[in-house]
Amino acid sequence: LGKALPTGARRHWHSMDATPSKVDAGGFGVLGAVCRTPERYDPSILFPVPRDRGRMPLGLAGAPPPFEGEDVWNAYELSWLSRNGVPRRHVLEMRMPCDSPNIVESKSLKLYLNSLNHKRFESADQLLVTIRSDLKTVLGGWWMGVDIALHEHDHPGSVCARVPPLSSFECIDATLDDEELDADVLDTPDASHVRLAMGAAEEEPVRERLVTHQLRTLCPVAHQPDWGSVYIEYEGPRLDRGSILKFVVSLRKAVSLHEATIERIWLALREGGQPTELRVTGRFMRRGGIDINPTRELRKPVTTTPAPFQRSSD
Repeated sequence: LGKALPTGARRHWHSMDATPSKVDAGGFGVLGAVCRTPERYDPSILFPVPRDRGRMPLGLAGAPPPFEGEDVWNAYELSWLSRNGVPRRHVLEMRMPCDSPNIVESKSLKLYLNSLNHKRFESADQLLVTIRSDLKTVLGGWWMGVDIALHEHDHPGSVCARVPPLSSFECIDATLDDEELDADVLDTPDASHVRLAMGAAEEEPVRERLVTHQLRTLCPVAHQPDWGSVYIEYEGPRLDRGSILKFVVSLRKAVSLHEATIERIWLALREGGQPTELRVTGRFMRRGGIDINPTRELRKPVTTTPAPFQRSSD
């Protein structure tokens, strides 16, 4: 599923003092390498990472996932030159479907966007066409669509359009304040923490919007903390809020990509609560001028109506 790093890209990184061992270590491209800012437009900088790399530990590799959704990336450091050489700066919003074969390694995306800093474009539309084409090549799949848009420089960042206003979610961060939390809870991810609330089986189904801001995981290469918030929407038997928080904080030492982290949480909530509707959104803090916001939700059943039979005219 993955796309090999083009030979030209390896030459490019040699010229910027990134050793081959660092460039290719773990299959994450330039992540962890020391690289100078590109001075010319170069789409070969973009590095694909197969989604199966993050899904394999979840038992999802090699098969269609049980969810649908998208990844919304906001890049706050996009700059280019107008046709008469005047610098422009905007926020770039990128929406990528979660069933693309690959994702883009985030540091390679940052460097790619930096490579646009000194390139002239006839219009903003031409810039977007160029970026969309370059991203589509890296994501893989001839059918793959990439929705991108420009926003003013003070844009706060976007999430999936289907997610309701984030202010409408109820915070669950205080639900464990009266409980003594064993240290080993924070050492090992454990989806079995998630359970139904007491008496939920005898109650009517509920519809809730919950959020916790206690998500911490580790970068697969740098092993530095990634911080984020988890927004949960579900309908079904009432979930125990403390059990949700306990599972989320059990991920504090988990080494994972942002996308796979949200998929892991989605799977735990589905298994622990058997909801009829479930949507999980991660709002990660920005690193390198980019924030990543994956959303996963129950895949809607596909219903098709057979086409009416038509007798051949001959």
